[in-house]
Amino acid sequence: MVAVPRLDISDVVDLVNHYAVRARAAAGDEGKGYRPLREVLASLAPQVGECSTGELQALADAAYEVFVAAADGRDVAPAVNALLAPAGPTPVLGANGDVVWEVEEGRSPLRGALGVTLLDWLHTRGAERLGVCGGRRCADAFADASPAGRRKFCSATCLNRHKVAEHRRRAALLDAS
Repeated sequence: MVAVPRLDISDVVDLVNHYAVRARAAAGDEGKGYRPLREVLASLAPQVGECSTGELQALADAAYEVFVAAADGRDVAPAVNALLAPAGPTPVLGANGDVVWEVEEGRSPLRGALGVTLLDWLHTRGAERLGVCGGRRCADAFADASPAGRRKFCSATCLNRHKVAEHRRRAALLDAS
């Protein structure tokens, strides 16, 4: 058995936003370069092992489906289960009483880590705290850890762009009348 590394939800969001092909296509960023693979894998956890850019894209796309389902108000369970099933993580009670997740040798610890992190987030915070940016030319995923839980944009930059665009739209309507 191989231990599934613990990831922070921000690591999952970062991986999805940099490698999910579907998110890039929705935002029109297909030509945008990728972060160096070694840098991404090193930032996630040393235990995830090696994987190709194609494998990372497939995992990011599978995780992105969870964010899309949450943003659309659909049941996230099928997307989470589709992410978890190929890894087959098993919970094990650790020596200090913590729950540790493991996958069988030959299965992807990174897939297991992504699935378990999203599973934990959904269990503790709920699907309404995951989403896809409401910006006009952005399709980045986000996890809302704010106290109010009303986030609709991936970043302050996208929120500001949206506000400026709305202001300009309203000003143009006033000028036209």
